[in-house]
This record gives sequence, structure tokens and C-alpha cells, in this order.
Amino acid sequence: MTLGDPNRGWSDPIGTFHRLQIAVRILASHESPRKMRIDEATSALIDLIPQYFPKAIRERAERVLSVREKLRRDHDSNVGSFPFDLLKPKECAALIRDILSLYEACIFDMSEEIKEIVHPDEQ
Repeated sequence: MTLGDPNRGWSDPIGTFHRLQIAVRILASHESPRKMRIDEATSALIDLIPQYFPKAIRERAERVLSVREKLRRDHDSNVGSFPFDLLKPKECAALIRDILSLYEACIFDMSEEIKEIVHPDEQ
């Protein structure tokens, strides 16, 4: 975080939060197979880059945001849909945990700003 940075290291805090929120909602629904939910959830994060996140959670962001490219590279996939069905169950679970953890970190990091917006007179 840069001193005097009103976004505390976030490039676009509201936009990033909204994309993570969409990803979490997709993962929480059970309207489609897990492979499709993971594809849709990671697709919601596609325009984000690790540098949009504060340094403290950038490594987590890198893990989540690099999965699609890694799958494409490892499985020579050039199609729009990614081969998430090739992930082992433990890898799927780890990816889902990482997305949820990134969302949680976002909420905790932004909680002070949210409090200031919702309750500006409380100290």
C-alpha cells in the first residue's frame, strides 16, 4: 500500500470485489456440473491481473488467475472452454478454496473502507 493511496493497493476495489462475488455465487450454485461452474467462475475473473490486488494477497490472486492459462498450456487447449474436467478432485477443491479465500481476503481487506462508508461517524 502506498501512503495516501485511497484504494489501499487495490487498482479497482469495487470492480474486483464484484467479479469475485460473481465467481463465488457461481461456485455456490448447483445448477450445473462442477466443471462448468469452475469454468464460469474463473471466466468471471478473466480481466483481472494480480497487480490489481494489494501486495499482501497478490500471491493468492496469482494462483487463482493463472489456472486457466496453465490448463491451456498443459493440455494444448485453444478452445474457449477449458478442460477443468481433467483436474483431479483435489485440484478442483484447491481451486475452489483459493477463489473463496481470495474473496474472503478481499472482504477483510476492504472492511475498514466499507465501515467508513456505512458508518462514517463511528470511530
